[in-house]
Amino acid sequence: MKQIKSGSTLLCIRLALLSFIIIFPALTYAVESAIEHQLSVRLNPEEHRLYVEDKIILPANSPAELFFSLHKGLHPQILNDSIKLITMEPAGEDLQQYKLLLPKNLNSFTLTYEGEIHHPLEGHGRQRAGGMQSTSGLISARGVYLSGNSFWFAQFGKYPYLRFSLTVESPIGWKVISQGKHTQLNNIKGSSVEKWESSSPQEEIYLVAAKFTEYNRDANNIKAQVFLRQPDKKLAGKYLEATIDYISMYETLLGPYLYSKFALVENFWETGYGMPSFTLLGSRVIRLPFILYSSYPHEILHNWWGNGVYVDFRSGNWSEGLTAYLADHLIKQQHGKAASYRLQSLQKYNDYAAKSSDFPLTQFRGRHSSASAAVGYGKTLMLFNMLRQQIGDELFIKSLRQLYLQHKFKVTTFDDLQKIFEQQSGEDLTHFFHQWVNRTGAPELILSQSKVIKTTDGFQLNFELKQMQQDDVYHLKIPMAVTLDSESRTHQSFVFMSQKKQQFTLSFKTHPLRLDIDPEFDLFRKLAIEETPPAFTQLFGSKEMLVVLPRSADSALQTAWKTFALNLSNMGPEKVTIKWDDELNTLPEDQAVTILGWKNIFAAETVLTLSDYNVTHQPGNLKIGGSHIDEFNHSVALTLRHKNYPRSFIATGQPNFLENLARKLPHYHKYSYLAFSGNEATNKLKGRWSVSHSPMTAMFKNKTPRGTLAKRPALIEPR
Repeated sequence: MKQIKSGSTLLCIRLALLSFIIIFPALTYAVESAIEHQLSVRLNPEEHRLYVEDKIILPANSPAELFFSLHKGLHPQILNDSIKLITMEPAGEDLQQYKLLLPKNLNSFTLTYEGEIHHPLEGHGRQRAGGMQSTSGLISARGVYLSGNSFWFAQFGKYPYLRFSLTVESPIGWKVISQGKHTQLNNIKGSSVEKWESSSPQEEIYLVAAKFTEYNRDANNIKAQVFLRQPDKKLAGKYLEATIDYISMYETLLGPYLYSKFALVENFWETGYGMPSFTLLGSRVIRLPFILYSSYPHEILHNWWGNGVYVDFRSGNWSEGLTAYLADHLIKQQHGKAASYRLQSLQKYNDYAAKSSDFPLTQFRGRHSSASAAVGYGKTLMLFNMLRQQIGDELFIKSLRQLYLQHKFKVTTFDDLQKIFEQQSGEDLTHFFHQWVNRTGAPELILSQSKVIKTTDGFQLNFELKQMQQDDVYHLKIPMAVTLDSESRTHQSFVFMSQKKQQFTLSFKTHPLRLDIDPEFDLFRKLAIEETPPAFTQLFGSKEMLVVLPRSADSALQTAWKTFALNLSNMGPEKVTIKWDDELNTLPEDQAVTILGWKNIFAAETVLTLSDYNVTHQPGNLKIGGSHIDEFNHSVALTLRHKNYPRSFIATGQPNFLENLARKLPHYHKYSYLAFSGNEATNKLKGRWSVSHSPMTAMFKNKTPRGTLAKRPALIEPR
């Protein structure tokens, strides 16, 4: 993800400095006003130190008084007696601000400084939000990670853009990665010396370094690179091929790639960061088989959205949703699974955000929880899906290309997006953007009073739609599909709704057998609970959860289950109560409940409830559909619903299985049932229970299957 990385107070300080862009909006487009840094850096990883000489070249007509910020304890000096450097009050625990008084007509000067930057990794966020560790800046023997949030280079609030060259001296065997183009590599006096430079305006400067094995491949004047902490030619080859394919696909769809390289860099802790021209992913992440078809194209695409066209974070981060739509959603659509993906996005919104954690898109900065992701990613990608349906694929693609062409390296708002789409489509999209960007919440639709009437020349289908949300009415373009007698394909069309309650009448020559409203989940809306299968999103998104431990389990399992229950309490629910099974006579019916262990008093009745989903249990063996799971060698996690409250049953054969199960379970939150094998918790089975009847469907002949829906082409097919 292209995100503002968190860490101590430095992030907040940097955001405050970036607010200068909003106070003086003209600067957001003044790319020619970029400041230039010519940096020479020496790293001492063992002592967590760096030594820097930075020649700074100012834009023309720079004022005589300038302010900059730098990490505390670096003690900058200026190599020009005519310039006065004044130390200001500290801006926080780790940040120092300075004022420069410059003589007239001076356009460059050199800063030197040295010191320690060492912020150990810290956990943040709940596990359901990815819960990865982070640092604002770290120089260590394992590796170096420095970004704008580290304030390792002088940051001038007046100049939000910068260009740079970066020469870095590091230990022999180390490699350095930054944005832009790699221009030099030498070994000098027992050190490795590398140079990176970016002539295009950037928002910050990254410095990532460690011992790496490098792999590369050239294609169409772009270098694909992979930097791994241990040699793995086969893994590198997969990523090199994928890099070339994805860049080619997105160049065809959107326009030329902006940089001379794209690098996959293996980090020394688990991350999912997207930077201009490279991505920094954790060791486990890059070895997950699905990453090549999900997170990886997402990070590459950020070089168009987020690291190519910049985001105005003060008015809302649109880039994550657009990137998710053109990467994660696009790839699902290429494989015929887009409707399922949209359903899962809507279910995450329902389960994590809709109840009490919702907010308008104007307030989305970056993902820090499952609720923020459900809105910032999910609602935004649905906005673009609806916009695509509003204006059609051809104009949608044309608008995206114009957005990229006109706003490269410019800070861009939702208002800018609206203008581009209006210019290309010729439509007034004011109401569309207002209701989806500025409003909190979602429409809640109900289908009612549907009936078919025989007429003299055919049949008349009448139905009513209601918007049940308390807020104002939404203006909606609602997809619908009608299954007709003796026709295999459905009749698909749209109805337009602008009232809280609205009747519709459609005429057909043949008898309508079934009506489906929004059959492919194209509309952003709050789903009825009957539309969604039970899933772990509902459990992790609940306000209160009771976790029930098995008293009759052996002592090793009891200890492991207690630890697991504590981990479970960090996966999302706001309030978690942990009790032993013999402390309860019955299970509560007004909250989420998780039953742990095969020997739990409530295990049998919970599993029996799942018989409707073709789940059966005999001693030592659980059967889910046609799959047999032996208890001793596996862990299982199953969900169900009891009076609209989520319940789950989680069991394992060995106490040592639970540590990795707790780590992996949050990443499978969209599923209804799961089975993992062994100590490594290798996934063996996963799926979602089927939905038998949706309240958005009306059947005029009992149990009529829906006809075939028209195949919808992806915006671009895979290379």
